[in-house]
Amino acid sequence: MNAANSILLSPADNVAVANGRIEIGTALPGGAVAVAVIDPGHKVAVKPIAAGEAVVKYAQAIGRATLDIAPGEHVHSHNLVFESGRLPVVPPSEAEHATEADRARTFMGYRRADGRAGTRNFIGIIASVNCSATVCHAIADEANRTLLPKYPGIDGFVPIVHGQGCGMSGTGDGMMVLHR
Repeated sequence: MNAANSILLSPADNVAVANGRIEIGTALPGGAVAVAVIDPGHKVAVKPIAAGEAVVKYAQAIGRATLDIAPGEHVHSHNLVFESGRLPVVPPSEAEHATEADRARTFMGYRRADGRAGTRNFIGIIASVNCSATVCHAIADEANRTLLPKYPGIDGFVPIVHGQGCGMSGTGDGMMVLHR
């Protein structure tokens, strides 16, 4: 279920994920309204979450709320704690069915020879520091030679590296590529 730059994958979820910037006042899944600016990739509550309650994303408990969280609030490290070990999985919910509007949506994919839709499936080998750039290139080259022929559903392995030294800056092109 999508609403205004957010993704709610399961009806069991109490947070949605922003897939674009969400402004204050933006409608969210389930009728919630954003009360804070939510940056892409961040979580926003779509249901009330009591302090101590599991925060559920993609039908998985990912942590616990450290404070009461109202619908529309940003959910992040200021009100969420990640626990060691695995939290119980949320029981599966009733499957959702596509609406006519869902069926009319498109995406930037391609039509496979058998008629199914496809996307390009590249696996990125990511360097968090410049010191590992050479290793990332070597891993991608070796994977393209030895693994790629065994997996026809993979289009390739690509190194994602930067040249900003061993302590990458928290801003700029390198960080934007790493986040993307």
